[in-house]
Amino acid sequence: MIRQKLLIPAVLISAIVALLGLNPVSHATSVQDLVRIKGQERNILTGMGIVIGLDGTGDRSRDSLVAARPYAQLFTNLGNPITSVDELARADAYALVQVTMEIPAAGVREGDRLNVHVETMFNASSLAGGRLVVSMLRPPRPDAADLQPMAYASGQVFIEGENPRAGVVRQGGQMLVDIRTNPVTSSGTMTLVLKDQYAGYPVATTIASSINDEFVLDGYTEIARVEDAKNIRITLPPADREYPAQFIANLMTIPLDASLIQTEARIVINEKQGIILVTGNVEIGPVGITHRGLTITSITPEPEPNEFDPLIETTRWTGLDTTDRRSRASTKLVELLQALDQLKVPVEDQIAIIHELKKTGALHAQVVVH
Repeated sequence: MIRQKLLIPAVLISAIVALLGLNPVSHATSVQDLVRIKGQERNILTGMGIVIGLDGTGDRSRDSLVAARPYAQLFTNLGNPITSVDELARADAYALVQVTMEIPAAGVREGDRLNVHVETMFNASSLAGGRLVVSMLRPPRPDAADLQPMAYASGQVFIEGENPRAGVVRQGGQMLVDIRTNPVTSSGTMTLVLKDQYAGYPVATTIASSINDEFVLDGYTEIARVEDAKNIRITLPPADREYPAQFIANLMTIPLDASLIQTEARIVINEKQGIILVTGNVEIGPVGITHRGLTITSITPEPEPNEFDPLIETTRWTGLDTTDRRSRASTKLVELLQALDQLKVPVEDQIAIIHELKKTGALHAQVVVH
């Protein structure tokens, strides 16, 4: 049976959308893209373990007998005790490692298996080909008698990346207990925490207003209240407090108009990779910049050329837009970077110029370097 495609003209599609009262451009974001739920954080379990089966790349006990003690204890647990760690002075087939396992924010159940990461603690040169002996994992707190293991880890170590002293045991960790999260307090409230890149009163207020508008038709007012620049407290309707799953699902998927999300102007710089990311609202005030014989000047407002004062262009200059609609005393940083790029100014020098602009106060944005 041959199926034929039904081709609908674009004009007809537009007409159908208009008749249905639909907007063909969907919302670009929702509440869950900007916040996380307090109480649903990622957690870490950690422990100390031993990787065995190394081909001469393990810890050299003669250089660090501290590393040999847990290995000697392993022999004791296996029924073959070592009378002195000096007996392991020439051993190099094992490595003492730190073992970590990250618990997802949504929680886990007993028996769930997760990836485990291991990293050498002493002088082993490589974990390639090794196998992690069963290691018990606990929360990263000082050891205590009542601190029971919450998971264990074991399995083949695989090297990922360029560091042979660190590796991963895929699905090597298994939970011994449940870790379940309930974000709703006994008083029927929960908290939305804005992600760092969106934290601020403008965004928090926008989100809270959108949530309140969504539920006002159901007869609920002031469900969302801004506590500070990073936290929004939600009061659940009484009918949803015992089984809040559907309410939370509806809450987190409330659509938001992306154009209303007004974050602070921000520049993110990755100096190692030579990457500059600039939000569209980053501006600089009138300023002159000199770079190894290059001079760029922001003139506000741009003069009108005439026969007595003509506009002269040379190859050492490139245009900058200094007539922003909101302020005629500003220049977009993007325009400056484009100008520097056209003049083949290296990225590292562009980064240096950004830092100098920030020092002078001419750059109106937060600079994040990592």
